[in-house]
Amino acid sequence: MDSKELEKKLEPLFENTGFEIVDIRIYRAKSLMLQIFIDKSGSNVTLNDCEDWSNKIGSYIDMNSIMDSSYILEVSSPGMDRVIKKEKDFKRFKGKDVKITLKKPFDGARVYYSRIVDFSDGVAYFEDNLKFQMDEIQEVRLNPNDDEILKRVQ
Repeated sequence: MDSKELEKKLEPLFENTGFEIVDIRIYRAKSLMLQIFIDKSGSNVTLNDCEDWSNKIGSYIDMNSIMDSSYILEVSSPGMDRVIKKEKDFKRFKGKDVKITLKKPFDGARVYYSRIVDFSDGVAYFEDNLKFQMDEIQEVRLNPNDDEILKRVQ
């Protein structure tokens, strides 16, 4: 099972809760690892939120036989440098600074720092006339400045 399949199976659990799945990573270390990053509308994700959602998600996976082998589940906040993957994320964070990592170099570079301008029809638009199809992008992450970091810490 890949992360997109797992996200689709978990979506009903998140409906009308004020929480959403930001990203899922599945990989095998010694055991199968499921990393699920959640966000909460209107405020920051707390340690208690992660604990509650870990219990809910684990029970839901087990009760619905979603995974066919044992796994280790880790639920956490997406962090200040959260990944931007979905159209709604691009629209929500329009005007924010980001780090863009491409699958293949464009104009000799794979990493760009820019600001989100728009998203339409599978294309992400950034300042400096940068635009990339989503299948060209490895990852887009928020790139908070020092002031944003200090506001979160206080």
